[in-house]
Amino acid sequence: NLIKLIDKHKKLEYNIKRRVSIMSETQKQNIIDISNMIDKLGNKELETIKKIIEKMIDAKVLLLAPDAILNNMDITEKLMLIDYYSKSEEERNQLEEDTIPFEEILKEEGIDYNKL
Repeated sequence: NLIKLIDKHKKLEYNIKRRVSIMSETQKQNIIDISNMIDKLGNKELETIKKIIEKMIDAKVLLLAPDAILNNMDITEKLMLIDYYSKSEEERNQLEEDTIPFEEILKEEGIDYNKL
């Protein structure tokens, strides 16, 4: 289990580095600027900003997937949907081919799907 945890950590670290490497310099600077501003705000202001960003995420989801039902999705699912639809059709097809079925993952972990 420790080896799997270390492997997952390495993959996460790689993904973060990859995302940063493909960001434009403007995006990187915007993140730095926002981070510096956030340090100066209180909880009330941060909650307001969070709500505004969530509304912007909702708008982007609906732009990419007009039939999405936002009430049934948490923010992580919305971000995953944006990530999915931001890929080219070829990348999405490859992703679907590489996807491991949920039942298979459970089996690898020694969990019986029927006992859930």
